[in-house]
Amino acid sequence: MLTSADPPTLAERVAAAVGAHPSVVRLHGGTFGDLATYLPGRRLIGVRLGAASEPVELGVVLLLDRPIPGVVRSLRRLVSGMCGGAPVDVTVGDVIVPGVAVDVAQPMPVPR
Repeated sequence: MLTSADPPTLAERVAAAVGAHPSVVRLHGGTFGDLATYLPGRRLIGVRLGAASEPVELGVVLLLDRPIPGVVRSLRRLVSGMCGGAPVDVTVGDVIVPGVAVDVAQPMPVPR
């Protein structure tokens, strides 16, 4: 169940808290960019607050500096606490390996 805070304000606070986690590189909107909260004039990518009976959904890109299950547990605990104990679904949309340069403007080569 979500708290009494206004959902867009809560979504922005959740996004800021998740983005501040040391293993989160950025929020991720999913394959089609549909994991988002719609705010006046914009979309907040990577966070979707559901109705009282629905889970909070997060999409993240993680830095592989610690085990993924532990990071996901940490994010669930953090966001659930912010959202009145609501269940939290976390999707890891991508990972970044520390020390490996990645040019995000260039698509990854397709293996043949």
